[in-house]
Formats: sequence, structure tokens, C-alpha cells
Amino acid sequence: MFEPEKTVVIANPAARHGFVGDNWPALGAKIQEVLGRVTLRLTESAGHGIEIAREAAAGGARTIVSFGGDGTHSEIVDGIMLSGRNQDVAFGILHAGTGGDFRKMIDGADELERGCAIIRDGEPIPIDIGWVEYAHDDSGRASRYFLNITSMGISGLVDRYVAASQSRRSGASKYLLATIRAQLKYKPAHIRLRIDGEDRGEYDVSVVCVCNGRWAGGGMLFAPNARVTDGEFDVIVMRACSTLRGLPVMVGLYKGTHIESSLVSTFRGKHVEVDVTANTAYMDIDGEAPGTGPAEFRIHEGALGVIGIGQEFR
Repeated sequence: MFEPEKTVVIANPAARHGFVGDNWPALGAKIQEVLGRVTLRLTESAGHGIEIAREAAAGGARTIVSFGGDGTHSEIVDGIMLSGRNQDVAFGILHAGTGGDFRKMIDGADELERGCAIIRDGEPIPIDIGWVEYAHDDSGRASRYFLNITSMGISGLVDRYVAASQSRRSGASKYLLATIRAQLKYKPAHIRLRIDGEDRGEYDVSVVCVCNGRWAGGGMLFAPNARVTDGEFDVIVMRACSTLRGLPVMVGLYKGTHIESSLVSTFRGKHVEVDVTANTAYMDIDGEAPGTGPAEFRIHEGALGVIGIGQEFR
């Protein structure tokens, strides 16, 4: 049963180009109108969501809600997992971000009042959560949990351009323009892939995606067959090629048909290791770009109850 007094809503005021912060009194009031007298918190900087969520879970919160984009959702999941109380906490999502990819698996999460009603009335579904260790830009090796998709290659460079953009375009168009810009700079990383201890080959890659969910990059359907309760990652390897040859793959990303291309290889597994032997593989962790490869990934099965996950994604 939903308990308002044991619920914390964590909102990112910078989400949707500052819309959440600019309209917070009205948005907070609408949330409490539907959910009751829940605790409302605003993040103050990058990484603050991790701290708030960890403290809330450790302090006995039974439901923690993220109001923002994929980066905010990922931070809060990381905080919940780090608290060690992830099995005791239900996680809810309200969308207010640039890409908004994970919420596509929760019908109604993009509309505030309906999303709140789903959280109030819905049942949490235990889903898998990913963990990644990588090379942080500032502090050597780092690790964190992730909710949706982590990738290596051109994707993290795209993130950096999206983050630096002042455009108020939609998420899909902003990511598309950033992708075109990144293609002009990116030098294909050469990687060696191991999955569950088995050598899966070496590749010059555009991107390697380790997927729990299906969508990333503002609507790109990287892993059309991924399910968040199957206990395995879907691993998508997209080989580097000329822009002209890769165009059908790029178009196919929005339909999920890219996996039919000879330029794309797909794998599944619980433990993924990606070594980088030439050039830079920029990391994308749920839409954020904190570092580069090499990287190691592990899946934590059924680690967190998420409210409202559609049946077709389980």
C-alpha cells in the first residue's frame, strides 16, 4: 500500500531546460494533490540525486520518486542501490527530461497527474539493475549502478555535445544534431569484447551498447528485444563504417531494424568486459558522459521494484 508519509519525490530543477525549477511551486503542489503530503526535494548539482536517494532509503522511505530525465532517474537508482535497502524501496518515475527513454516502458509516466496516479496505485515490478566500472574523467577508476543503457564509443561524445548545447529543440532532434557533429570528430575505438568469460572478438566500433532497457539517445531503439526482468544484458555492437554505408543502420535505429544489418552483432550475458586497445571509447551512462572505457558490466537480477513497467517489457 502506498504511504505518502514514507514517500520522497526528488526533482531536478534543471530538467527540461529549467522548466521544473521555474515552475516548481505549481508542480510540487500538483504532485502533492495526487500523492498526498509526500516529502519534496530538489537536487542542487550533478550527483546530488545520489546523495538524497541514499539518505532517503537509509532513513526508511518506502517509495522514492524521480522527477526529471534519464540522468536524474539513474542517479536516484544509484543512490537507492548504494543504500543497501533497494529490496525495501519502490521506485517511481515522473518524466521531465531531454531524451526521456526509460519512461517509454511506463505508460503514462510523461504526463504529471497520470504519472502520479500510477505511482500511487501501481505495484512495483522487480527489475534488473546494471553496474559498470569505467575510467572517470576526473578520478581514475569509478563505478556506479545504472537503470537503462550504458554504451561506449561515439555515444558518450554525443552526450557531451548535447550537454553543451543551449538549444531548446526536442530531445530527438537535439540528439540527432549532436550525432552528426560527433561523427565528424570521432575516431573509431578498437575494442576486445568478452561476455561471461568467453572471447567474443575484436571490433572497430561506432558504439557498443550494454542494455537493460530498450531505448536511448532520444528515441533510438538500440535493443528491441531487451526485457528488464530476464537477468541478462542485451549487448549490441555496431561496427564503424563510412557515413554513407552506415546511414541505413542509423535510420534503422529508430525502428529497431538495425540489428538485421551485417554491421551489427548482438549478444546476451550477465558479465560484460570491454577492453579498449586504440582510440577513445567515450562512456554514456543513462544519458550522462562521465568518462571513457575500458569498462566492466555486471547485472543485478531483480534488484529494484519499479512501479508501472509494461507487461511487454518484463
